[in-house]
This record gives sequence, C-alpha cells and structure tokens, in this order.
Amino acid sequence: MEKPTAWVPADDDGMLRIYRAEPAAAKAAREFAAECLTTHGRADLRERAEEVVCELATNAIRHATPLGGMFAVRFARSGRAYVFDVIDRRPDACPTVRDADELDEGGRGLVLVEALADAWVFFTRPAGGPAAVKVVRATFL
Repeated sequence: MEKPTAWVPADDDGMLRIYRAEPAAAKAAREFAAECLTTHGRADLRERAEEVVCELATNAIRHATPLGGMFAVRFARSGRAYVFDVIDRRPDACPTVRDADELDEGGRGLVLVEALADAWVFFTRPAGGPAAVKVVRATFL
C-alpha cells in the first residue's frame, strides 16, 4: 500500500494533515484550520479561514478525489501571510468560478473563497513518482 505522503511535494514546510475523501473530512479540515490559526495567535482570521478550507476540502472530496482516496491540507506561515493549501491528485480537475443560477444547488463555493480569502490560486506541482498534484492555495493576511 502506498504511503499517503508519497504524493505530497517533498519540500513542504508547516503543518500537514492527510484525509480520506469522505464527508467527515471537510469538518476535520475546518477544525485543522482553526487549530493552526489559534496556535499562531490569529483568532481574527479563524472564521474566514475555516469557511474557505472547508469549501476547498469539500471540492477536493467531491470533484478531485475518488471515494476512499486521499487529499491533504497544509498550513504554513510566510512572512505576515497565513497560507492553506489543499492538495489532491487530480491536476486535470481545475477549479473554476461559476456564475451559478439562483436555482442551482451548487456552484457558489469558489465565489465564497474569493470573497473570504485575501488571495487564492491553484497550480500543479510534481509529486513523488510519475504523477503531479493540484494545489489550491488560500492566503490570509
């Protein structure tokens, strides 16, 4: 069996959690965000970061990770920025901001991310082995 950390880029700093793609993982990722910011004395960022990390984890579960597969959430501080990365193994599943119709049940998550994070971006990176990973990064100041 593959080690879950085999596909997380090796040069990572900060705190890392690996989750199995199941509904409870979004809540666990939200709690991880709260823990990270509380540890760094930034309770003022908690509510926004919790919402954003939960949304990005939900997207990883629904759109980028097969049921029972794994995804990761990493937290790092960079200067005055607090950065959360949600990492999955579907670099081809690019997040796209949609203009959801008022009757659509979904499609508003990245609009929420744009509103609550100070910045967000996604990119692909080489991973362990032949595969690449997608990183969706949200930054809070």
